[in-house]
Amino acid sequence: MESKALFEAIFSALNAKSAQEKCQRVQEIWKNFQHFTLENSTILPLGTPTFAHFCQIVPPKKVPQGKYLKTDLNAAHLLHSIAHIEFSAIDLALDCAYRFRGLPKHYYYDWLEVAQEEVKHFLALENLLHSIGFKYGDFGVHTLLFDSMRNCNTLLDRIALIPRGMEAVGLDVNPFLCAKVSNSTHRIKDELLSVLEMILNDEISHVTKGNIWFNAICDREKIPQNARPRTYVEILKHYNFSFPKANARLNTQARLQAGFTKEELTLLQNAAFASKNPK
Repeated sequence: MESKALFEAIFSALNAKSAQEKCQRVQEIWKNFQHFTLENSTILPLGTPTFAHFCQIVPPKKVPQGKYLKTDLNAAHLLHSIAHIEFSAIDLALDCAYRFRGLPKHYYYDWLEVAQEEVKHFLALENLLHSIGFKYGDFGVHTLLFDSMRNCNTLLDRIALIPRGMEAVGLDVNPFLCAKVSNSTHRIKDELLSVLEMILNDEISHVTKGNIWFNAICDREKIPQNARPRTYVEILKHYNFSFPKANARLNTQARLQAGFTKEELTLLQNAAFASKNPK
């Protein structure tokens, strides 16, 4: 098989016009990763997120959350909100590979592995949506994750903010979601719990990759070990990072498993990261 230009392929996936096209492009890149070369190409700006082609974009407070899991509509709201996070996470991983150049090929391998696992999560949630008569795009969505990605173009900051900030939030929120689903009697309960378990296991791996590359970049930038926890928290503050309301507590076990230090967790708990309640 002829070698292909990796960054060109990633950019095409980032700019896919449909969810199906994006998922297929990511799966194709991952399947043929060994045949791609790291070409010397211009880093192009991001345009419109794929979901803007078929989802109505609304303020975050207007996104239906599915607080109760009683009716099919309740379940669809919950599934749709989680599916949107997972679909947005595909772009977070793709852009982490696309936007930053001159790194070892394993860096790009790691983030494309993350992207294809986010595809797996999205498709599992989309299948559950279809099973109760809904589809991705039926409800309004926000652009918070896409905007954060587009506004963070420094490598160390990106790794701190996305995999070690926003994606790590998933480790904390997952038990909260599982408890909500477990207390319901909806017919998709068991299937959704299985998907949430799969997502948690994969997200620990994703955050672990963030931890590894955060420290690798700190090594490159000669940031000493004892300064890294404070550096991490200061980056989060710089980008106005905040925990959602569902973060009643940190999932300490999962975060330690993913490579967070006890000092980092203490700083996170002591810092002012309470929800800003975006409008």
